[in-house]
Amino acid sequence: MSTPDFRTMTTGRLRAVVTSLAPHIEWSPVGLLGGLLCAFSAMLPETRVQRGSGSMPLMLHVLLCGGTGEGKGQSWGVASAVAKDANSTFMAGHVINGVVGGAGLIQAVADRDGHALIVDTEYARVLRAGRRQANLSQVLRDLWDGATIATSRAKEPVQVDGPRVSVMGHITPEEFRASMSATDRDGGSYNRLLILPVTQVRWLSERDQMPAHLIPEAGEAMARALRHGQRAELVTLSEDAYDAADIIRRDMLTKARESEELKPFAARCNEQVRRIAALFALFDLRSQVTPEDLEAAAALVTYAMESVQEITAGAGVKSKRQPLSLAEKVRARIEMHGGAATSSQVLPYVGASAEEVKALREIMVTVEREGRTGRPKTVLTLRSDTPVRTEQPTEVPKPQPASTKHAAAQRDRVVQMDAYRSASAQAPEPMPAPEHPEPLATNPFLALL
Repeated sequence: MSTPDFRTMTTGRLRAVVTSLAPHIEWSPVGLLGGLLCAFSAMLPETRVQRGSGSMPLMLHVLLCGGTGEGKGQSWGVASAVAKDANSTFMAGHVINGVVGGAGLIQAVADRDGHALIVDTEYARVLRAGRRQANLSQVLRDLWDGATIATSRAKEPVQVDGPRVSVMGHITPEEFRASMSATDRDGGSYNRLLILPVTQVRWLSERDQMPAHLIPEAGEAMARALRHGQRAELVTLSEDAYDAADIIRRDMLTKARESEELKPFAARCNEQVRRIAALFALFDLRSQVTPEDLEAAAALVTYAMESVQEITAGAGVKSKRQPLSLAEKVRARIEMHGGAATSSQVLPYVGASAEEVKALREIMVTVEREGRTGRPKTVLTLRSDTPVRTEQPTEVPKPQPASTKHAAAQRDRVVQMDAYRSASAQAPEPMPAPEHPEPLATNPFLALL
């Protein structure tokens, strides 16, 4: 999976933070960027961003996707170290490690005054549990929306109004594909996730350790942004950002709707762009979103959607051979037998009845009988207008009598049977031509007839 330039996916001070840290980790900076955005969004107070005539919260639910041991932990480790330096109190008392069901999650959020960061390094369990427990999926969706969550227990009910909860999850591509059903995608359990791949971009020696001053410097930049966010209740759009927002919205929805894999994510892609753009502005100590913020956020969300498309399509995994049609199976069997095959040489191997094979347009069926008393046999051949895969012989054939030209042509054909055997298998050598039969005049049995 290719990794584009992360600098096109962020702006200002946050870009400078990622640029300073990226050379000291082996994994793609996009994963680190996603971790920093997630932690920053979790620690912000009730700050919101303009969306049309209303507003929306800024929480992000980020899912780092990579193979086992491929940097998800290291990317989040660096991001969480920066977050701890910026706000050690929050990271010590407001982190929920793992999701334990809908009711348990609501209680955990309530215990933290509705302000928390969920970290689950085995997020595949959450997705599987959400398919069994509709309540859990609904709670996670409500948390992203900032909607009220509540338990339905008769005794000691729990309710949290206006929760501010971000999510950081880890998953492998295989787990993601196995967990994602069409129902889940269409129901909204996945399109609230910002799914970012983590790939290796360099090799570092263990001697190459991160300079001690980088984490505190990054933490101080995040702390300043948090203090600014506490004062900014609403992030708005600058005057010149409206046109950019309209163009981005139209382009992203058009792109998403062109792909079956991306259609379920189209409903939330522009909300993701707006939240991320507002986080860029706040990290830069601003309270207005600029066109540059929107364009960078759109680049990050587009990369996330393209990654989803690759993951769900099984990119990088050798695809299985597409099943052959009945006509292709029959044709291959006929070619294997030199251009003419009996029904017993074809039907058992193609999984079809004689009537289905006879109905094929490119197949010609004839009935032949050996002698006057021989049993009739059904012979299948390709029609003359059907192309046949052949190879020209390397030697010039010897002249043959006209009566044996057709049989020799069938024997000399070298058949490509890649549909039924591996490419390395060799085609069988043609059988030697039988000796010419003697004329009937010299047949000693002729006198007996």
